[in-house]
Amino acid sequence: MTPILRPAIRADLDALVELEEVSFDSDWFSRRQLSHLILRAHARTLVIIQPDDDVIPSAPAVDDVMAALWPAGSVERDDATPLRSVLGYGTVLFRRNSRRARLYSFCLHPESRGRGLAQRMLTSLEQLVIAQGCTQFDLEVHTGNGAAIALYERHGFEKCGRLRDYYADGAAAWKMRKALTLDSPAPVAEELAAGEAGEAHPGPPSTVNAGAA
Repeated sequence: MTPILRPAIRADLDALVELEEVSFDSDWFSRRQLSHLILRAHARTLVIIQPDDDVIPSAPAVDDVMAALWPAGSVERDDATPLRSVLGYGTVLFRRNSRRARLYSFCLHPESRGRGLAQRMLTSLEQLVIAQGCTQFDLEVHTGNGAAIALYERHGFEKCGRLRDYYADGAAAWKMRKALTLDSPAPVAEELAAGEAGEAHPGPPSTVNAGAA
């Protein structure tokens, strides 16, 4: 079946921990940290799931952006997510009384890259940012992660600064930013259906986790 995109839930935690461990050599998030990201009030986390053929469709409970990201065929909200079924995830942080949002974590399983999933997930995260009324989307990426930088530039992000000694190993990061328009955001359903080519992954600051494409 085609991978689906939906909001992360508590039942995803075991699969997310496994994804972190296979995607990063170090500095991966703990189960407690991932739980905080999923449940915290000022963050939104989406996951890419490879569903089983016998999954029962689950309808959204609320008519909003997050509910629209819960397509037919996704797992039930109270079911435990099978290990190895989470192909990737992305987390966006929001600030109170601010129109800025930050891509905090962005991770794709090494075996799932090259399928357009990163572009698909990034597009949907941007739609969540727009739905929150934000007009600026920021991120940091390792200066040596050419694949991720290319992905972000294709998506409209531009370099706006260089951060020295940004990572635990002393490596630098590019600060990248995209100005958003709130007038006519693309429908979420259309963005979810788009699976454009291109995979990448931002690098993390000391308190953030992400991998390399």
